[in-house]
Amino acid sequence: SGQILVFAPSVQVVLPAYRPTVTKCHFDKVFYWPALPMECAIVFEEGQASFFLHRQQSMLRRRRVDGHQSDLLSAAYLEEINLVVTSGNDKMLCFWESSAFNLVKKWSLKDVVGTLCWCPEINALYAADHFSERLWGWRIFDELEVKTTAAGGMKPDKSLEFKEGHKESIQVMKWLKPLQCLATASLDTTVQIFDTVLQARSHTLSGHTKGLTCLEFCAKSQMLLSAGFDNYISIWDPSAGTLSFKLEGHECSIAGLCAMPETDYEFMSVDFEGMVRLWDVRRLCCIQNFPATDRRAEEAGELERLEPRALCPLNRDRVVISGRRIVVFDRDANDPKVTSDWPINDLAFNHWTMEIVTPIKNDLYVWDALTGQRLQIHDNVIESNITAIKFGLKERRLFVGSEDGEIHCINAACGAKLKVLSPHTYEVTQIECMSGKVLTLSAPEKVINVHDDTGEKKALLLKRIDLSDVGVILRFAHDDREMLAVTSEEGDVGWYSADFAKPIADTSQCSVNHSQAVYCCEYFRNVPLIITTDNCSAIFWSVPPLRAYDFFNKIMLDLPGAEEGAVSISSMCLSWPDECTLFVGTDRGAILCVDITTVVQSAGRQREEILRRKESGERAEVISGRIFDSLPKPVNSNEYVFFLDSIWTVEKAHGLSVESILFCKRQPSVLMTLGADNCLRIWDHATGSPLGSLEQGLPEGLIYERSTAWSFPLDPHLQIQSDINALMEASAKSEDLDAERLRSPEDGHSLQHLAQRQTEECIAKLKKDRRRSIQMARSNSSPALAGQELPKFGFSNANLGQEFSAAAPRYLQGKKLCDKKTQDWYAGSLAPGYSLPQLRSGLSRPPASETKKVLEAARALAVSLGIRNSHDVLTP
Repeated sequence: SGQILVFAPSVQVVLPAYRPTVTKCHFDKVFYWPALPMECAIVFEEGQASFFLHRQQSMLRRRRVDGHQSDLLSAAYLEEINLVVTSGNDKMLCFWESSAFNLVKKWSLKDVVGTLCWCPEINALYAADHFSERLWGWRIFDELEVKTTAAGGMKPDKSLEFKEGHKESIQVMKWLKPLQCLATASLDTTVQIFDTVLQARSHTLSGHTKGLTCLEFCAKSQMLLSAGFDNYISIWDPSAGTLSFKLEGHECSIAGLCAMPETDYEFMSVDFEGMVRLWDVRRLCCIQNFPATDRRAEEAGELERLEPRALCPLNRDRVVISGRRIVVFDRDANDPKVTSDWPINDLAFNHWTMEIVTPIKNDLYVWDALTGQRLQIHDNVIESNITAIKFGLKERRLFVGSEDGEIHCINAACGAKLKVLSPHTYEVTQIECMSGKVLTLSAPEKVINVHDDTGEKKALLLKRIDLSDVGVILRFAHDDREMLAVTSEEGDVGWYSADFAKPIADTSQCSVNHSQAVYCCEYFRNVPLIITTDNCSAIFWSVPPLRAYDFFNKIMLDLPGAEEGAVSISSMCLSWPDECTLFVGTDRGAILCVDITTVVQSAGRQREEILRRKESGERAEVISGRIFDSLPKPVNSNEYVFFLDSIWTVEKAHGLSVESILFCKRQPSVLMTLGADNCLRIWDHATGSPLGSLEQGLPEGLIYERSTAWSFPLDPHLQIQSDINALMEASAKSEDLDAERLRSPEDGHSLQHLAQRQTEECIAKLKKDRRRSIQMARSNSSPALAGQELPKFGFSNANLGQEFSAAAPRYLQGKKLCDKKTQDWYAGSLAPGYSLPQLRSGLSRPPASETKKVLEAARALAVSLGIRNSHDVLTP
């Protein structure tokens, strides 16, 4: 495709000003293992006994982990045992649960462990002394063995020791899986390879002039790369123990070296001056070099100096460089199996055109739901990255919100901007549409704006709902009228009036509440209920005519992966039209289906009972709420709090968390999910069977075969009937509108008479304009008119005042002039037909009679090419 994929400062990740606790210290180590359940990066800080967990997607801090008593030196992930081990200057090894980072065990050692290496094939954990050349190892087979070991730790395994070794301390170790060997790099300028089968040193690789601190292995090409305080990277053949090549280009010592995940040939290095180089070991060359920081801004004091110390890849297209601060770099890459290489923040489905819309950067990608193919791209619909989208009520307009707070309304068919709504100060988190209104939430700003949507070109800001007292806002839902339900990270649920921008009620006094963050909420349309979800449960809240904003039921859900550690609900939706099925997505990529018919039917029966009693003479009791004194009140008991089993479960629906679930409101219905792995997939809502995944494929011009089949269900008979019903409904609305327009206004004059009067005025104005134009036209006695009948309108009253004395008499005009007359001469009001403008060259146009055949041929060609309709008429 000719596309060059280069790294650049990330525009998706905006980090706060993270700085080391001690001035002029560094974030000196960053670790990330793709298989880690928590999907977090571990960041060590110089001089600190604790470390931080950062979210992989955003690199925002998740939490702080304490356990050591001195600064940290190394870490390793024991994937088969589900443990993470860290070493520190306090002569301690700490073992942590990989799913939640709870401390499992501490080993107190005699030496300070400077570097660790886990060898899964032989169940060996190697450790190297921080101050000497000593190297030893333990064999660990399961987590129980670690937990039951005494505080002094396990005894080193004698079979893992080597008789010969380095002369100075080892800085880094690497397990060579295909060779069953351990490679070590030391400050003595050598790389040594130890055969764990023969228990002997097989090779000593000499060639560096200074100490080594970096070591990487390319399994496919059998290459071992080493770097350190000299300014080049050596490529070794570990099987033969020979130097293959030197990668040169850095001008100072190399601070970090890493292999890019999911590739077999790309490596990246960064030196202490902040220059980054991306290497292709197939071609033995540098394919990109760029500065990790702005040196001019650093020298001017506008930016904190970076001083790189560590380099860590988060995936194939994102790397983290840490020093006195943390920076993130991304590149535009193309994985044909995913929907997009960039994060997809939202999802929208058009039920009329059967199209799926996904925002990518500041563009909108439109997909055909029937084929799974991309139809078009609406480019640059807004200036910055899109964070939220929502179709209007008729699904002909699309509201788009961005990370800088802008909100645009665009034409869903062509992407043209229709109007601009009042912006937020920070990013737009959610957009919802009501009749005549548009609601927008900015979670960082803690504000919901209510916009007027009745105007075609303008959208006034009606209300501004301040949510600063609620805490960290996560989500909101509406009832299509005026009530809003807002959820927070503290577990609170509150109700607000969109008309008055005032709080109405909250759940603080309810008998059952959420104790964790509430990530999802939704109003029921058929029954007076609201559902909200936290980590592993869902709570139903009643709204009028039931008990106003009170607890109704709570269901406990059996989420996949809950037994392995913390898991929470990240997305939710209800079935349509019955709303008796709940679909849930988790932050570990699972989706499940739960039958909530019992809760929905119970709410429906209570509503019918209350309305019946209201009609039978108890209206005052219903309105005042006294009627609920005679009804049982839901409390925290087994009758109202219970478990519900899943109808079906898909444990690995997505590789990462399920960010959004959408139930297509059509028959047959389809469940649509969007994951943090940038994949959009569809499922059978009844069985959970996969129906396909949207795949972006390869760039244009390259052949690509889908890896998954796309099977969007469609019943043609139901679809045709749905279209017919929609047309009939639109026709009925049009007739109602016409009748409304013809209704007599208050002044007693019918609109028909008003329209007739306006028409007469318009005709009179046109006649006046025609008279004026004829008066300004050329004299009708023009020589070229001799012998030709004048147009009928030429004898209007406007001609009576014209001057004819300057015109030559007709008897002086020769016959030759009369023979040269053509219809092309006329212009303006005297032209009897269509006339083309004069040629730019100054030459006269040929008569229309001579070009008639050419025009007919052009018309036939245009029709055959589909440019014009066959019914169009080209007037010569």
